[in-house]
Amino acid sequence: MAVPQNNSNNERWKNLTITDADLQYLLAYLFETETPLSIESLARILVHNRLEHERKVLEERQKTLGKVYLPKEQYTPGEQITFPHLDWKSGTVSAARQGNNPEIGDFKVITVEFEDGEKREFAAELAEHPLNTQRNKVDSSDDQTVETVLKTYGADIRKKLRVALEEQSDIVRIGGTWFPKSLLIDINQGYLNLAEALLDAQKGGPMSPEELLKQMELDQTDNLKLLEFSLNYAMQEDPRFDEVGTSGKIAWFLRRFEPEEVREVPLFLRVEPEVTEVTELPEISEDTLKMILSLNDELTLSEIPEPEERINQASIVLNYPHWRTGTLPITPATAQIFPTALETEHVKFTLVDAQNDEEISAWVVRPHRYVFGVRDWFERQNLIPGSIIEIAATEDPSVVKIVPQKKRSNKEWIKTVLVGADGGLVIALLRQPIYAGIHDRMAIAIPDVVSLDNLWNQRRSKNISLRSDVKRMMTELSKLDNQRHVHFIDLYASINVIRRTPPFDLLEVLSKSSEFVHVGDNYYNLAETD
Repeated sequence: MAVPQNNSNNERWKNLTITDADLQYLLAYLFETETPLSIESLARILVHNRLEHERKVLEERQKTLGKVYLPKEQYTPGEQITFPHLDWKSGTVSAARQGNNPEIGDFKVITVEFEDGEKREFAAELAEHPLNTQRNKVDSSDDQTVETVLKTYGADIRKKLRVALEEQSDIVRIGGTWFPKSLLIDINQGYLNLAEALLDAQKGGPMSPEELLKQMELDQTDNLKLLEFSLNYAMQEDPRFDEVGTSGKIAWFLRRFEPEEVREVPLFLRVEPEVTEVTELPEISEDTLKMILSLNDELTLSEIPEPEERINQASIVLNYPHWRTGTLPITPATAQIFPTALETEHVKFTLVDAQNDEEISAWVVRPHRYVFGVRDWFERQNLIPGSIIEIAATEDPSVVKIVPQKKRSNKEWIKTVLVGADGGLVIALLRQPIYAGIHDRMAIAIPDVVSLDNLWNQRRSKNISLRSDVKRMMTELSKLDNQRHVHFIDLYASINVIRRTPPFDLLEVLSKSSEFVHVGDNYYNLAETD
């Protein structure tokens, strides 16, 4: 019969360890096929090999385990029996007696003692029983198939296998595919220089390996996949080139053509070292956490979690640093829409204005969770900090739709930042033209961007504490409210006008300093002084 998928089988795959034997088998397979394979394919081969090995072991074991248990057979004390339905456990008959059940007729009951000392009773000489008709041989109908294993444990197996492969010096990876390093086709410096020239002619690129090989006249080969892999590996090891394709696609770009804001984090997105590590957060309510997550700040979470449910569109509220830099945050929501890649740090893609189909060249900067390239588009749309932008996925993962949220009116009273000649900053409520939907608390007008830029540059060498900046901004904002209350979001939006500050860093300062008093509903006051 087929060996059932019992708890021991489940634990075996759950606690799977990738062994040297597994890796040697995969390496031999790659040598034999001479074809680069994805982690999904390698995991499938690994599982199939494990199951095949176990099948052969069980078949050999069957030959030495004695008579296979069938309820219809007759057994005598001292006889050894194997039980397929108990994961092929073997035991010795120690006693036999007459059974007593009028409903099923005449039968015997045998007592079997197993190797671990366990004793159990089983029916014998019983003509009618389901086990009498089941096959008692391990074969391809085994419940533990490759598909059933991968369906339940595939993600974990692939993760462990990826880690194990990364530690192997004789197997190399490009994107999501792997191949023995010793079998790579030599791509010499001359071909790499030619690749640089081809990309240079395309203003940096991007170009696929297929396009590059065609232009190099190297695509006439019986093993094009191996040639592509070899070219990709050679370009990956050369600092002149950057792989910028979306998941599943490889595309090459010249680093020297990449915008500076892609290669280095822009000034306005840099967080001061003083508070980059929040050691202990205060207890917050579910409503406060929901409010913080709604701010679309890419620095809120230490890592982007896997989505519980796939979404195809999202809204983004611009804070000042993103507005000034021309970037968009990558958050749990937007990460599902912007193109991703498994390994590459930068992904080049296209934003399309949903109003007029204008194409915007953009970059995903994965390590720092932002998308760069929309500064000019912000200006054309007359957006301000606090404007709401809507993005939507398309059938092509390298294309994302973008549009400002529809405006509500022509002018509104909003916070306006004024910078004095001495660098002093004042916040006032002034009537400003509005061209897109805004978040009431996040919206801030900036009439003089140049003066504010100068203020940021002047502050770089002054090492000003976040606490003093919060106090300064609280003083300004409290003038706008009769009760001198300041809402957390107003403070967050305003403090980010003068320094990049994640929400939890701000919350930590508010909760740990006696100068600030929480008065409820995420409102704060400055403490009264004697």
